[in-house]
Amino acid sequence: MTIDLTNIEKKVLFLCLSLATFMIILDYSIANVSIPYIAGNLGASVDQGTYVITSFAVGNAIGLSMTGWLTKRVGEIKLYVLSISLFTLISWLCGASVNLTMLVICRCLQGFVAGPIIPLSQSLLISTGSPATRSRDLAIWTTIIVTAPVAGPVLGGYLSDWYSWTWIFYINIPIGVFCAFVIWAIMRRYETAIEKVATDIPGMILLALGVLCLQVLLDKGQQWDWMNSNVIRMLGIGTIVCFTLLLIRELTHKNPFLDLRLFAFPSFSLSIVSLAVSYAIYFGTIVLVPLWLQQYMGYNAVWAGIAVCSLGIGPVLFSMITPKMIKRIGNLRTLMFGFSLFAAACFYGALFTTEVDLQHLSLSRFVFGVAIVFYINPLIGMSVEDIPAASLPSAAGIFHFVRAMVGGIGTSVFTTLWERRTIFHHERIGSMLTSFNPSTPKVTDERSIALLNNAMDQQAAMLSINDTFYLMGWLFIGLIVLLGSRFVYDRYVRSLREPAADLRSSLSQESYVPSAQERKPNQEPNA
Repeated sequence: MTIDLTNIEKKVLFLCLSLATFMIILDYSIANVSIPYIAGNLGASVDQGTYVITSFAVGNAIGLSMTGWLTKRVGEIKLYVLSISLFTLISWLCGASVNLTMLVICRCLQGFVAGPIIPLSQSLLISTGSPATRSRDLAIWTTIIVTAPVAGPVLGGYLSDWYSWTWIFYINIPIGVFCAFVIWAIMRRYETAIEKVATDIPGMILLALGVLCLQVLLDKGQQWDWMNSNVIRMLGIGTIVCFTLLLIRELTHKNPFLDLRLFAFPSFSLSIVSLAVSYAIYFGTIVLVPLWLQQYMGYNAVWAGIAVCSLGIGPVLFSMITPKMIKRIGNLRTLMFGFSLFAAACFYGALFTTEVDLQHLSLSRFVFGVAIVFYINPLIGMSVEDIPAASLPSAAGIFHFVRAMVGGIGTSVFTTLWERRTIFHHERIGSMLTSFNPSTPKVTDERSIALLNNAMDQQAAMLSINDTFYLMGWLFIGLIVLLGSRFVYDRYVRSLREPAADLRSSLSQESYVPSAQERKPNQEPNA
């Protein structure tokens, strides 16, 4: 179907699609700095409050994986408007939650209904935009994706500090109503055809159970002492069984909803591995840094948000550079440059002390933000460069599914690592404060002992942050080595193989001896 919109309709539609995308991405991180407020108001610990973040990521991963099937069964426009409408309704329920259990369930549902919005926004931008403005529109839309998580802590901190944490969900209501109404008014006459495609219900159930078991295992592992807990062991077995059966089913099913055969393309597999590691680190830092600043460095929610908001300056200023750089040096080398900046920012953060000021914190986040400029676009481009046109929707679905799932995994893994290293360093510092150490303060009253313990907590948390950033930096170095090996293969090994193959082909043609039936009269065989 040809979509013929006026210029005003295109601009209004672009605004609504961008607002909807911004609203969904914002909800990934808007609760980060509000966790202490949410936990305190609902009678839970700060560690339990992180379930508000991870539950959204779990629901979103499941919803993303079902987008292709739902689009065919419901229709693209109806599904998009329905997703925004349900997201708005559940946002109200999140704000009205009376306990942490209700909030976590609502956040999981909120993430699930939000699943189709981002891939369908991208699809509608491509189908409704003109070829002349398509690159510009996608560049702006991509900038929204990477900057919305930065705006989340600032906005969430302001609302939680000056009003109430419930408003981080209530602000979605007017935006959602406006976007749903306008998009339906403009696009309802361009609805896509509905198909009665086969439903892979067992595959969907296996995926949902596998993601749920994995996320609960990561969330509760620290609290339940990991493999010393029978529940954690059962969750680990459930994760392995579900994902193994899912792998077998999707590779053998006639109409899989996750086409895992696409991993036969090396560039696609490499992009997914790079995405899984890098986005887990990226989202882990977005959650971890505000928590550390509020719990141990004396920052309130607003200043914690301000400290990390410089992360969004780079994408806003330099987003238009990426297409030119990709065109000049390619996706692979652009991504390697982005990972180098990520590694530099992480190693810089590994040098922080408890005396670190706002300027150095903002500088480290700024470098991290500049790295994002050379991250998303080349990674998406590399994921689809060898994929056939008919398989592009499946490739995009897997890409966004992994992105959503590893966001929650990164939050759980790096938060747990930070907590365990904090305990380790606290014990090491405390072991040196003995009566035989002349540097040990002479304290006897309870208040002085409490102050000394708080100082030990702060130092231990700082050392733990250093360890976490150090590990992140080396993980990015590992990704650079992986991409570099692929670059060397493409540049040298493949270039040597292709001439050799051409030479063998030409030699085989020269040495070919035609049969008696193929030879013309008086034609002798080749010597």
